[in-house]
Order: sequence, then C-alpha cells, then structure tokens
Amino acid sequence: MQKLANNRTLQTLPEDVKKIAVWQFGGLGDMLLATPVIVALSEKYPQADICVWCSYPQFAIFLRQFPSIKKVQLFPIYDFDIRTLLSVKKRQKLKKITGDMQAQHIDILVNLHIPKLLDWWAVEWFVLAKIKPFYTLGFDPKFIRGSIFDISLSTSFLKGMHYTKAYQQLLTKAGIGCDKNTHFPISQSEKERASLLLCSVENKPWVCLHMGGRRLQFEDKMWEMENFSVLAKKLVNDGMIPVLIGVESEQEMGDVLCENIHQTINLIGKTSMGEMAAVVGEANLLIGHDSGPFHIAVAVQTPVVVICGRPDAEPEYLKYDNDNVVVLTGSTPQKISVEQVYQAAKSLLL
Repeated sequence: MQKLANNRTLQTLPEDVKKIAVWQFGGLGDMLLATPVIVALSEKYPQADICVWCSYPQFAIFLRQFPSIKKVQLFPIYDFDIRTLLSVKKRQKLKKITGDMQAQHIDILVNLHIPKLLDWWAVEWFVLAKIKPFYTLGFDPKFIRGSIFDISLSTSFLKGMHYTKAYQQLLTKAGIGCDKNTHFPISQSEKERASLLLCSVENKPWVCLHMGGRRLQFEDKMWEMENFSVLAKKLVNDGMIPVLIGVESEQEMGDVLCENIHQTINLIGKTSMGEMAAVVGEANLLIGHDSGPFHIAVAVQTPVVVICGRPDAEPEYLKYDNDNVVVLTGSTPQKISVEQVYQAAKSLLL
C-alpha cells in the first residue's frame, strides 16, 4: 500500500465527466449517509452517469430513484480478506468485479468507505490500482504516508466525526460543494400505498416504533420487548397510536406487542423499503434502535428518539447535527429506562 501511495501521480479535477463511480459499503444507514455526496456529484456533473458499488444492493434499492444513478452493482468487500482470498473462486470473483469496473472507464471514483480491517484497505487499493480511474477521492489509513487518491483525508483527523461531515470535507477539498443533509426519495406510488396502510390512523396522532435491528439482534443488544410494551401503553394513554415498522423477520415481536396493546397497528413485514420511508415520513415521531429506520427518519425529517444500548456507540453514525434527533446511550440496553425514552419522546412531540 505504501508503494502504491509513493508511485501515484496526482491528477486535477476533470471538467468533462461522463462516468462516476461511488463506493459505499454496509447496510441501509450507510447507503443513506452517502446520499449528500450523490446529490452533490449530480449537481456538479448533471450530464454524468453514476454507478454505486455496494456490498448489499438490497439496501440500496432506493438509490435508483435518483435520476443520475444508472446502476447499483455488487462489490462484496467484506467477502475478501487474506484468508478468503486463498480461495480460487474468491480471487476469480474479485477479478470479475475489477474487470466490470475497468469496462466502465470511470472519470471520477469516490470511495466513501473507511474500513475496519487492514485487509479491506488493501483490497480496495489493489482494485483502484487495477482499474485506474482518472480522478479519485477517498480516505487514507493513518499509518500511510501520501495517498493513492488525488484528493484524500486521513482517518487520523476523523475520530468522532459524523460520516456526513467527513464526506462533506472530502468533497469540499476537491472543490465540490456538498451539504450534510441525507435524502430518501419516495415515489408517488409508495406514498399512496403508505396512505392506504395508515387509513385507520387518519387525523389521529401516531408514533412509529421500530423494535428490531439486524446487527443488534446478532449482538444481543436489543431493548427488551417488555420495555416497548410499557412505552407503547404510555403513548396510548397520551392519545397516541403506536405503528410498528420493520422487516418480515421481526414479525413475531410485533405480534407479541399487539397482543398486549390492542390499539397498536402492525406494519412489520408489510411494506417495501420505500413504503416504510413513506410511513415514517408521515409519523409524528419514530422511536427505535440505532438501525436503518433511524437513518430513514433523519432523511425524511421526522423527529426520532434513538435507543443505543452498546458500549461502542459510534458517533460517526449517531451524531447528526439535527435538533429533532435525540440519541440515548448506555453500556447495555438495560441502562436505558422506559422513562428516559418516554420523556425524550415527549420533548420532541411538544
């Protein structure tokens, strides 16, 4: 990696740009955090086609509604490390991805990923060296002198900085104006579907609850179901209707809560991602874990109370500069009480 950085000849920002590639990896929240960059690139180069390369295309479906995005393609960076690349099939897969990128003749490549493992840094830099985009932007590991990118920021300066601010600084350094506002474009059909699902709460105040979270469930960092039940009862007593959102695998949690709180409307597993965003966009408030729907709420400007019961709470994801976002943290989920969440909700509903 150091050799690649030493041998890089820096280029200047091109004026005639037809093909832009954006690398962003991770879940739904990560893809939403990339949207200010996508908007900025679209405004700077309105005639250019943008291809987003991501690790989980199912979390990037909504990006296709940006007119400038022509492709969303798979680059499963987390599949590649020193161990897995011993496999011939894995090396062939990486070679195929690299070839597909080369065929795009990329004018500008923006890498928004800040890897946790050295292996992923190395794979990304290897691919960059192979595909040779004309102009590149990205982040450098703190142990590297110089850079393979034309415009870069060192991760040593980004500790505790929200990703949207880091991305803004990267593009600004390249002379591309970029704000920190995330976006979730919602189609008319998704709005109409959401209205149908919400017809029973028309003209009544209601709050979205998200009780799930793929990563949190895996790490056993979920707020207890009993807490959500007590919270829902408090909201009902205040005249609010709880509306549950989530993916199909979280359906059982919704059924349990609905058995206890009959006024609850259960939409878990009944919406597409865009329809879920439309539902959240109409809510008075979202209360849920630090998961994808939290980032959706920020993007559609719905107030949100975030429950983060992890000792490694990450300001890079959580620290939005928004007055309508309240993040409650604790070393464990049990450290966050129902009363804390309820009072935070009341403060945003006033």
